[in-house]
Amino acid sequence: MNTTQLIKNLLQHSTPGAKSVIDRHMQRGTIIADSIARHFGEGMENPRRWQAKHLQWFLKVHTAPMKPSSRYDYWRSCRVLVSALGKWSDWEPHLRGDWNPHQRKGQGGRPAKTPGNAKPTPAPYSPNT
Repeated sequence: MNTTQLIKNLLQHSTPGAKSVIDRHMQRGTIIADSIARHFGEGMENPRRWQAKHLQWFLKVHTAPMKPSSRYDYWRSCRVLVSALGKWSDWEPHLRGDWNPHQRKGQGGRPAKTPGNAKPTPAPYSPNT
């Protein structure tokens, strides 16, 4: 299975938000997976094989020349990927860094839209019930 399909399978049904937002996470997720596979070797394009150190390397090294807003976008995509894998609570301390400008300001604001805290989808209306 190719990298794009792996990321799509992981994010498509577990990520809340608009289709355009999910598509951008999938595009960035594919870039993340390809970069990790190039650096750490064959077989690492599968997100289920990643460890926190792989994403930490990506955020520290690969996003270093980017603008702060782009680094933050990649951090958000990493957060969505890790949440979809069910590992956010364990990996979050390892993924703190200057790519997330909001962590320095405190805990204010609305919670992130991640698979773990998405609102449940209401059942479709059925006139027969």
